[in-house]
Amino acid sequence: MEDVRQIRTISRCVAAYCKYPRISVRELHKRCSHYQQRRSTTKLLKDAIEESVLIGPRIWCNSGIDVEIHRGLEDPFEFLEENRKRSEITYIAALIGDLSAFCLKKGASVLQYAETVLPSYPAQKTLDQITLEEKGDLPSDQYPHGWDQLDWDVYEVMRNPLTSYAKAGSQLDVSWHTVKDRFEKIAKDCKTWILFLPKGYDNYQQTYLMFKTEYEANLREELQKLDRTSIIYKFNDTILLHLFLDEALLKLHHYYRLFFELKKEGIIHDLHVSTPIEWYTRHW
Repeated sequence: MEDVRQIRTISRCVAAYCKYPRISVRELHKRCSHYQQRRSTTKLLKDAIEESVLIGPRIWCNSGIDVEIHRGLEDPFEFLEENRKRSEITYIAALIGDLSAFCLKKGASVLQYAETVLPSYPAQKTLDQITLEEKGDLPSDQYPHGWDQLDWDVYEVMRNPLTSYAKAGSQLDVSWHTVKDRFEKIAKDCKTWILFLPKGYDNYQQTYLMFKTEYEANLREELQKLDRTSIIYKFNDTILLHLFLDEALLKLHHYYRLFFELKKEGIIHDLHVSTPIEWYTRHW
């Protein structure tokens, strides 16, 4: 997908999904599309999903998530294959580099924050141009107190918010009106998990950077100026940053140098760099 107008339309659609993940194609066409015909917008969205320019949307809340970090594994691939079968695992990535594996699982509320950061298109900055100047922590994602069992059931079957209320109601043996009411209630406690990758998922070099910093909120603001999604996790007052980098070797050199310079300046600490080689998620 190389047409700039098409990519700008997809970018606007992603922003609209972030505001309301059940927005209809009809509304996306009216608010976001450069096309006159709705079927053209529908095809564009279909193509964007097939080319992994757009991944999502899903809804996400901090439902009590534990984090595992593993180092020095002899075979990260084997570790992933063995551990993906654990019922509590929701996400696992095999890595090479300073870390060997990263896991999210149901359990103690160790994960403090998570977000697919909504980017800007066209970019306001490239990654090597970001600056961290203002201290400030990310807010903690709160556990959704006040949900009953049906709320949790609706959350599970409506993780894909584009699922029809009627289909979800059939699965839960309740009316579609009940699903609608419960979804609108729980959506207020959820984030939209969605990725916008203008070149397509497979055309980026991915990296995980784990570090501590006092500039967490400023980092998020700077990532919003890039032209592709970045993913931030925070646990034990540590940031794990999942970046999608341009593949050119020279650019990779500049990107990595930035973070080592930030470390040298004392802006980030305890930097660990890893590359994901395989991953598994239970909810995509």
